[in-house]
Amino acid sequence: MANNTSMRKISLRNIAAHKLRLALTVLAVVLGTAFISGAFMFTNSLNQSLQSAVSSTYDGVDAVVTPAEGASVLSRDIREAIAADEKVANVNVTASETVVLATGDEEPIQTGGGTASLAPWYNPDTVVGAPNPLVEGEAPAAVDDIVLNQKGAENFGVSVGDELLVVDPEERRTMTVTGLYEMEFDQGQSLSAYMPEEAFLERYTLDGATSQLIVSAVEGTSDTDLVAHLEDTREGLEVETGAKLAEEMSEVLSQALSFVNYFLVAFGLVALLVGTFLIANTFSMIVAQRTKEFALLRALGAARMQITRSVVFEAFLVGVLGSALGVLAGVGLVAAIKGIMSAQGMSLPDSGLGLSTSAVVVPVILGTLVTIISAWLPARRAGEVRPVEAMRSTEASTDQPLGVRTILGVLLMVVGVAAALAGALMADSATSTRAILVGIGAFGVIVGFFFAGPAMSLPIVPTLGRVIGAPFGAIGRLAATNSRRNPRRTATTAFALTLGVALVTAIGMLGDTMKASISDVVENNVSADFILSGPTAGSFPTPAGTPDAVRDVEGVDQVLTMSMAPVLVDDRATNQFGDFAQTTLLDGNVTDMIAIEMREGTADLGSGPGVLAAAGFAEDNGWEVGDVLPLTAPGLSEEVREVEVIGIFEPNNLLNNMVLSQESVDGLLPPGALEVNMVGVVADGSVDRDQLRANLEEAVKGFIVVQVMSTDEMAGQAGQAIDQMLNILYALLALAVIIAILGIVNTLTLGVIERRQEIGMLRAVGSQRRQIRTMITLEAVQIAVFGAVMGIIIGLGLGWAFLEVLSGEGLDTISVPWPMLLWMLLGSAVVGVLAAVWPARRAAKTPPLDAISG
Repeated sequence: MANNTSMRKISLRNIAAHKLRLALTVLAVVLGTAFISGAFMFTNSLNQSLQSAVSSTYDGVDAVVTPAEGASVLSRDIREAIAADEKVANVNVTASETVVLATGDEEPIQTGGGTASLAPWYNPDTVVGAPNPLVEGEAPAAVDDIVLNQKGAENFGVSVGDELLVVDPEERRTMTVTGLYEMEFDQGQSLSAYMPEEAFLERYTLDGATSQLIVSAVEGTSDTDLVAHLEDTREGLEVETGAKLAEEMSEVLSQALSFVNYFLVAFGLVALLVGTFLIANTFSMIVAQRTKEFALLRALGAARMQITRSVVFEAFLVGVLGSALGVLAGVGLVAAIKGIMSAQGMSLPDSGLGLSTSAVVVPVILGTLVTIISAWLPARRAGEVRPVEAMRSTEASTDQPLGVRTILGVLLMVVGVAAALAGALMADSATSTRAILVGIGAFGVIVGFFFAGPAMSLPIVPTLGRVIGAPFGAIGRLAATNSRRNPRRTATTAFALTLGVALVTAIGMLGDTMKASISDVVENNVSADFILSGPTAGSFPTPAGTPDAVRDVEGVDQVLTMSMAPVLVDDRATNQFGDFAQTTLLDGNVTDMIAIEMREGTADLGSGPGVLAAAGFAEDNGWEVGDVLPLTAPGLSEEVREVEVIGIFEPNNLLNNMVLSQESVDGLLPPGALEVNMVGVVADGSVDRDQLRANLEEAVKGFIVVQVMSTDEMAGQAGQAIDQMLNILYALLALAVIIAILGIVNTLTLGVIERRQEIGMLRAVGSQRRQIRTMITLEAVQIAVFGAVMGIIIGLGLGWAFLEVLSGEGLDTISVPWPMLLWMLLGSAVVGVLAAVWPARRAAKTPPLDAISG
């Protein structure tokens, strides 16, 4: 009987002798593990960079002062009192105002994904924390002086002495760039402007009140001593050390980044799952081709378990090798991503490569386990080879019965379909319950298809083969016949592509449905012809002067303004989250801007003070038409007014809870407290829509920031954001498709090795190399198209079920991206052609006499 040491030697020699046969399997492991390893390392790099940025933010900050619970701001008196404290060296205001910068000829500076902001400047002798040293020019001194970050200024072509338009939510001003400063972690994608402290406080705060102060201690006083002193001597404050806040912020960042890590690792696991079938398929073929070798070993005394263990040992070696290479590939992947980000101006300073124990050990263990599990069934099959098989003249694989696995697969698919249907149709059940049922259904359908796939391929693949091969005559018919010979292999090869295409189809349906639903919401709920608003990036409001600027424009019938203000009606607000409360205001008839259905009363808020309430909101608060309710502005005014409920409307996607007439708050709020969200314009029909748009754009040109949009454009803008999100998902899913392509390459290559004599015979009877290449290519296209068709069918079914579950969350217009599916089907044929290039060339080079002599 052969001993285990001898079997291991045989395994090692087999691997050394058949490098090509296992190379693609190793590559599948590499891709899956590289993605997981890269996910860990990239998250670590990102975390290190952000932690470094947080630490530098609080360097030199001994104490951070914020209002105590129940208070909203720190007054000027409090700030001056802290600054006068004997234990305090310096006090800085931490405040920032989002602005839009433009050149003198009113051309906005487009920062793209960056921002433009304005904050108070402190000289090195008064700054708390790390200073921003000037590298050119002088510090800001006059009220309209600013300094800019050097890299941002260079990137956007701004120099010392330039005059810029600075547009804030209230007005626009011309300011002069007096200097440039150096800022740590400056990517050059944003413009960070600073102006004198007093000028900033006067212009952008209410009486100098702010929400946070950073404080440094005098020499000889520690940060903890300063914090204790301020807490003991000042009431109504919350004080923490800068170090503690840095630590807390670091923890929050780590938690936020853990989601990114889980997200990326999930796609790595999908890649490994797809790779599992490729690995299993490869080992199945290798075992089939080595039947004679195993039979000889059995005849020489090797036991069944020894044969099985030898194949598992080979899988272990492949798994370890592939996983180790995957970790190295992950390092390269992270380096490439960081290089691309750096070229785009988004470098990650102080981040390193993100190497950690988990980034190395987890992928290696996962990749090795997946490889061993994938090879287990083929290994058992190898152990069952009988010694008599040594007398076979060839090593061609023999088909196994499909009955049991087909029955099991059909049962699983039936159960899966039933569970998915139940989840989709149980409208009265909880969303979570329905989602779980659809998830169970997806698992049942996918696993069931894996088992039943070979039987299903028998009628489908040859039919596809005949259609695809029709233009190629006898070679096309031969390729169709070949695809029937090993349905197990065909289906397993196609399954990897099926899984990837099913995921892409389901996600594509989700994205298309989201866009369709948003489009329906906008088109069905916006009654104004045009909407004017501020930049969509961030929360920049519409300039307050916009309504007056367009009121007398040719073609305009009505102008309505929707605003937000921190006021309460009967202690309720439109949007209320803890201490944050904002109520929607409108200065005209609501139906002229938003299509709402009134249940009772009037929708006209332009004829006097009043409030409209959504039906459910009114019912929850016990409001009825005619009720007179108190109107207050906590923290901003002590005055209490009264406002009447003049109407109740049906729930609306764009208008929730309640809306108050703008007249109700006139004189109640200080300047700057009311924020314009959007302005609606209703046309009078005297000019066409294109001319009206041009007139509106000309009227608001001076504001720099105002965008003029129709309802179609509003929906399209939201659709662009969805497309960006989907593109990230598609890019990640592309990895699964790449592995599926490798699976087809692998199967064809091993098939060429297995069919060496057959191909040699075809060459001997006159088949040309071109015809052999065509035959192999057609077989690959059949496999790819079969996988794509089944993936689309499964993806459509599961996507529909999933979207039915989400119909109660606003996704009630299920849409199918038919053009994308058509391109995906055509793309699968191209995938087949590309996957067949190398195996087909190898097959065409088979020497006829050598093959026959084998």
